[in-house]
Amino acid sequence: MRSFIFTLGFHEDYIERRLHESSATREDEIILFTAKPAIGGVLRAYESLKARAHSIGLRKPKLVELDCQDMAEAILQARKTIHQLPEPIIADLSGGMRVTIITVYTALLLENKKFKLYIQPEGSMELHINIPSQIIELIRNPLTQEKKKTLKTIMENPGITVREIAETLGKKEKTILNHLTELKKKQLVKIKGRSRGLYPTKWAKTICPHPE
Repeated sequence: MRSFIFTLGFHEDYIERRLHESSATREDEIILFTAKPAIGGVLRAYESLKARAHSIGLRKPKLVELDCQDMAEAILQARKTIHQLPEPIIADLSGGMRVTIITVYTALLLENKKFKLYIQPEGSMELHINIPSQIIELIRNPLTQEKKKTLKTIMENPGITVREIAETLGKKEKTILNHLTELKKKQLVKIKGRSRGLYPTKWAKTICPHPE
């Protein structure tokens, strides 16, 4: 059982695509957030999506209207809804008003639940941005200074080995291995080649953009 979260505007096409691509089932929850009061175009998109969900055997989507004129109240309302949802959560915030998107994203971060985030830029039917849950987790729980030093060392010396990192930082290899376990889990470091050299991933630069 999973939960799908969407921000709804005048179009529901991207929601149908996300549900299809994610192989949604009747067991999955579908939540739609929109600004209060929901206007005609939004309600028409909602009714269309309800009919589509029914025709393919999915659970009826739930529409939640957020009072975005009071941001604190809107975030609280979104959090209360999200709090009840089972994990994992798939969030696609490609539609609706920007204030609704910001509200829902903030609520997702504050709820501290695991979620995968998708955003489709305006005017693009092909490009989908996917921010891994591991990177979102780093926003909530940043790396310690010691782990950042390990990551920076790898960024400055692509292909460096565990032994070389330990020598550079004056640490035990066991300590470096413990750091690497978390860095690999968070998709910041990868191992390549026979020498098992360590290399930063593209996401590492978002964590340590200016290695010194």
